[in-house]
Amino acid sequence: EDGSTKEYVLIFNKNNTTIVDQYGLLQVVGNKIVDKNNNPISLAGNSFFWSNNGWGGSDFYKASVVSWLKIDWNTTIVRAAMGVEESGGYLESSGSNINRVKTIVDAAIDEGLYVIIDWHTHHAEDYTSESVAFFEEMATLYGDYDNVIYEIYNEPLDVSWDAVIKPYAETIIGAIRAIDSDNIIVVGTPEWSQRVDLAAANPITTYDNIAYTLHFYSVHHTQWLRDRASAALNSGIALFATEWGVLGYTQNDPEAEKWMEWCSDNDISHCSWAVNDKEEEWSIVKPNSNSNGSWNDSELTDAGKLTRSCLLYTSPSPRD
Repeated sequence: EDGSTKEYVLIFNKNNTTIVDQYGLLQVVGNKIVDKNNNPISLAGNSFFWSNNGWGGSDFYKASVVSWLKIDWNTTIVRAAMGVEESGGYLESSGSNINRVKTIVDAAIDEGLYVIIDWHTHHAEDYTSESVAFFEEMATLYGDYDNVIYEIYNEPLDVSWDAVIKPYAETIIGAIRAIDSDNIIVVGTPEWSQRVDLAAANPITTYDNIAYTLHFYSVHHTQWLRDRASAALNSGIALFATEWGVLGYTQNDPEAEKWMEWCSDNDISHCSWAVNDKEEEWSIVKPNSNSNGSWNDSELTDAGKLTRSCLLYTSPSPRD
């Protein structure tokens, strides 16, 4: 808050160096996500809310919001959450939802940020053909950009990794790899993407550059999930925390601090939920806040203030 962040952005603009310029195409090597020089990297950023028509979060799917998150929050990665089967989602209105996702992806590319294209569903195995079509379109449009990461299943429910999720994932990965051979693909894990141990016991081996989803919310998920995730890492798989949330109603959240320390210690990239003004404890701005970005402190929720402080101090920054 001393002005150093904005001064850093001026240096950033002067030299036209972005995060993606600096770190390049990300790859999975062992249990780490590494940059173009094979150095482990941990990105920190924001997940947009469900893209669905009429849900409110769609108002924030704007290039100006991506730009503000980069400038004011030190965001290095954003996540576009394509709603699927719920009302107003892809199955009901594919065009408007795809356009929103493309707005975020295009803005991230313009700003030199990394971006996750997320198939945001709890039942992806029920929509395999639709998922294939969507990711073929995304890979065709964006497969040549180092910025892009594909997240093919947001949060599976209590379904089998071996019999349901892994076969679905291999089908979608095959479709993407036929077009894009080298961008990272992130695969959801059972029980709301907390059973990373099940994926670790039977990982996908027919394709490279695969990471696995870990989601955590500090009000629910504590040391037991960090221990499970650490064990999964030790078994050799790479993890990506594509969605996490703070307690929300207070800026005093020791579990959030512990999670940020764990992510830093283990080089885990993470995106906070969510860029929205819904009256929900994880929304980063208050109801009726400016949907174009440029938020002042009075518009931020406690969750927004805390996650912003996390990003300011955990995101890597482009070097001068």
